[in-house]
Amino acid sequence: MEQLTKSANILVIDDDLGVRESLRIILRDKYAVSITSNIDEALVSMDSIKPEMIFLDIKMPKSNGLDFLKQMRSANSTIPVIMITAHPSIENTITSLRNGAFDFIVKPFQPEEILQVAEKALHYSNELWERDMLVNNLRKAAQQHFFSTTEALLQAIDAKDAYTAGHSKRVSELSAFVAKELDRNESEIEVLRYGAYLHDIGKIGVGDLVLTKPSYLTQEEFYLMKRHSEIGYKIIAPIKFMEKCLPIVRHHHEWYNGKGYPDGLQGSDIPFEASILSIIDAYDALTTDRHYHKKYPHQKACEIITQGIHTQFTPTLTEKVLAIIQRYHEAGKQREQREESLAH
Repeated sequence: MEQLTKSANILVIDDDLGVRESLRIILRDKYAVSITSNIDEALVSMDSIKPEMIFLDIKMPKSNGLDFLKQMRSANSTIPVIMITAHPSIENTITSLRNGAFDFIVKPFQPEEILQVAEKALHYSNELWERDMLVNNLRKAAQQHFFSTTEALLQAIDAKDAYTAGHSKRVSELSAFVAKELDRNESEIEVLRYGAYLHDIGKIGVGDLVLTKPSYLTQEEFYLMKRHSEIGYKIIAPIKFMEKCLPIVRHHHEWYNGKGYPDGLQGSDIPFEASILSIIDAYDALTTDRHYHKKYPHQKACEIITQGIHTQFTPTLTEKVLAIIQRYHEAGKQREQREESLAH
């Protein structure tokens, strides 16, 4: 393979040396041209070349150009592909276009024809890039608007019940820390972070008397409280970019022994992220003042959660999460001590 360095990158795939050299000579003044004689070599070099357009022969000895075109389409590639053939047919033309070919050129070709189609393909590629940037910016704006609205809803919940003020934010921060310590990837960390932040959003649909009752709930009141996970699920379900958070919001009150809600899931049927959140949610509830109990010290809260392993909480995972919470707690104490010493 020969590769020159210029601005836009073009990959030529053709088993005919004369065709490869002709295209290289025609295009080399304006573009960086890489040439290869077969599909296998082209596939190996795609990552390093990063072509912005491809000239592709249809018929080659080892593999068919149309098969490569289908591969590109199945990978959702937006790279414009210009098909080349010495034996045009209606069938090949239709198949090429149906599989996403940008254009179709018949050998022998003229230099002007090649330059024109290359310029059109590059213009098309630039338009796609600009469109994708616009879509991404709109998506980010929509997400920001959604989270701003969600924060207002969570503040409304906090206003209904001062004892749970800041709960969602604390649980979200600790969940992200735990996920990172469990070596989850960035995408998984973000899903848990946002799922944790939104896990109680359904409480907006629960009455104040139930939320703020200072004693144990009646069976009917508990039924109303249990609905918050389903209400939260319904609030978030229409938001496409939040779909990975839905299992967390719906299932963070499921129990390992199947006696949780809303669906009575058991053991490994409970989504992994929901199992993590259930531990962190319980820890924050135990270590903050609530209507029905005073806050427990860190160590006592961990002991209570440990007692719930095999019934409420998932074995092994709970031990790992509690160990991470211990490190988080110790880091927090050290930070407080440093701040106190600086204040004095």
